[in-house]
Amino acid sequence: MTSKQAFDIPSCPGRRFAGCSAIVTGAARGIGRAIALRIGAEGGAVAVVAGSDRAGAEAVAAEIEAGGSRASVHTVDVTDRVQIERLFDEVAAAFGGIDVLINNAGLGRPARLLDLDETAWDDVFRVNAKGVFLASVAVARHMAAQGRGGAIVNIAGASAHRCYPGAGAYGPSKAAVVSLTRQMALEWADLGIRVNGVSPGPIRSIDGWEAREPALAEEVLRLPLKRAGTPEEVAAAVCHLASKEATYTTGQMLVVDGGGVETWYLSLGG
Repeated sequence: MTSKQAFDIPSCPGRRFAGCSAIVTGAARGIGRAIALRIGAEGGAVAVVAGSDRAGAEAVAAEIEAGGSRASVHTVDVTDRVQIERLFDEVAAAFGGIDVLINNAGLGRPARLLDLDETAWDDVFRVNAKGVFLASVAVARHMAAQGRGGAIVNIAGASAHRCYPGAGAYGPSKAAVVSLTRQMALEWADLGIRVNGVSPGPIRSIDGWEAREPALAEEVLRLPLKRAGTPEEVAAAVCHLASKEATYTTGQMLVVDGGGVETWYLSLGG
């Protein structure tokens, strides 16, 4: 196997989520879709949450149900407290509680800071930081009332750990997610709630993307692993942290980026 090839990650190595229920935001496509499918494949009931792409969320739910697990579909604005609290009440009632929350919903508005307008800055922070805060507080209250703890995994990004020109508010907002993850882990440990995060690097899910994105293809060749990652590889990391395999892990960020955070300076020379 060459360094450009992805490892073969089994779609269902076990039933780690049997008897558990999970909420995955931003689950209609990409990384969120892969996470929702992985949890469902491992026996979990999954609330598939999307902002507006209900058709995509319904397709993900149908695939989960075809594999034998329960699924529900929800379209929710993660920045709206009322909608979030209603969502968690509905899921808890339907599934008999909530054991796992994956905060994957995110937004980017690429621009250099001198060109970034205030509205774009606010929009990105509202979804990426406030959305994680609202959803996590809502689920923590449910988990505390249930008395059996739970796990939260926040999706940040390699951009939270290093910067690159033109990212706008994205990197700063994801850095806020890293800090918030640690804050929640500290405050909610006594409730039996573990809070961790995953920071993906360049992730591609479409075959042949290298031909259509030559600049990005050149970029990933500078990574130690010399390839982009897949949504399934991110899902594997997320599901480890959300499962009972990681019961002594909290307040941690797992960077899944092919080694880029450690060697990013090597790409600055062009």
